[in-house]
Amino acid sequence: MGMNRSNFSASSGPLSRGWYRLRLPFLLGLLAIVSVYAWQRMQFQRSIGSVERLLKSEENAKAISALESLKARFGERADLRHMLARAYRQSGKKEPFERQLELAQGLGLRSETVQAEKFLYEAQLGAVESLESRVADFIISNDRMFDDAARSLVFGLLRNQNTEAVERFLPLWENQSPDEAWIPTFRGMMRLGRRDWKNALLELEPALEKHPDFLPLYLQAGMAYQGDQQFERAEAMLDRYLQSQPDSAEGLLSYSEVLRKLGKAEQALGRIETFLPIGDPSKPIHPSLRLQVAKLYLDVDESQKVIDTLGGLAKLWPEDVEIASTLSQAYQRLGDEPRSASYAAIADSGQKQTVLADGMLFELLSNPNRTAEQCYALGHLLLHKKSRENGIYWLEAALKLDEKFAPAHQDLALYYDRTEQPQYAAIHRRYLNAPGKP
Repeated sequence: MGMNRSNFSASSGPLSRGWYRLRLPFLLGLLAIVSVYAWQRMQFQRSIGSVERLLKSEENAKAISALESLKARFGERADLRHMLARAYRQSGKKEPFERQLELAQGLGLRSETVQAEKFLYEAQLGAVESLESRVADFIISNDRMFDDAARSLVFGLLRNQNTEAVERFLPLWENQSPDEAWIPTFRGMMRLGRRDWKNALLELEPALEKHPDFLPLYLQAGMAYQGDQQFERAEAMLDRYLQSQPDSAEGLLSYSEVLRKLGKAEQALGRIETFLPIGDPSKPIHPSLRLQVAKLYLDVDESQKVIDTLGGLAKLWPEDVEIASTLSQAYQRLGDEPRSASYAAIADSGQKQTVLADGMLFELLSNPNRTAEQCYALGHLLLHKKSRENGIYWLEAALKLDEKFAPAHQDLALYYDRTEQPQYAAIHRRYLNAPGKP
């Protein structure tokens, strides 16, 4: 035993001393690696938390930018792709939503989560049969996604013109989530739909104080102030909204209308031209926004730009009164009297027909027994002659009374085809006998 101990001590002593000399640097290096990993993980988790807050505030463009930066730093991850899909879902952008979800699934995102995201997207389009009961079933199976499901449900109901169901559901949602910012936002939106500007502001102003980071409130408040003719306040609200969503057609349209009222056409044009390809008539731009841009060019005496901006739109909507009137004025300023007169004739003829719209509207609003045919007649007139947005409202009101009323589906499919929104056109075309564009 003594020999063994002596031999062991003699042979292992130098190794032992060498190990002690190496152990401290090794441990320090290991500690450094662990510290860097922990620091990176902490940074990642903080960044994810920040993105979650952006998504909750509907700051979808900022969330997408932050997620792309995280992906560049930390590589491909299923959770990052999933969050990108959520941001695009909330933005209503179908193709990038589907692409990000597909990539997330390829990286290991659970199929149940993929199906949940797809369901929420279809629900917010109002494209789910038996929408209320289907969302209720979804919530039972996905209780942690209650607010997400509620948001999609209300959007879907509004899409389908079912405001009564929205009114029933919002108090239930409020009981579940009393601090949810979407609830007063949706209430304000419905007041705006009835042109009840003051009561809309009674919903939106306290909500802005309580949720100053919630982006949709700024758009709704801006439109409410616009309707109430508080144009300076409207400008401030819409400016804040466009700082986060600079290419929003709805935001730019309201903003430019407000600036026209304030005599700031050049400022409005500057902002629109910065973020939208106005100079390229082939690029898809919301028709009402393109018409608004033409009016702004007319305000600043850029008549040729008016014509360039409206050329394609006039071919799509040849009977539209405002398009024809704006082109007539532009050609008149350029000294082209024949073309000016031609468009003036279209505008005058259409104006005589749209005079009927006010009477038709009064009759519909005062008649609780209105029919799908009556709603369609007003919607068709407005869509083709005066106001695409109001026309769509009454066409969808016709479908609320008779979901299979083919003429309304035809007009809506036509509108969404012309505005290059095939996902919406497909919803209406499925009710028609013949496939393809009208």
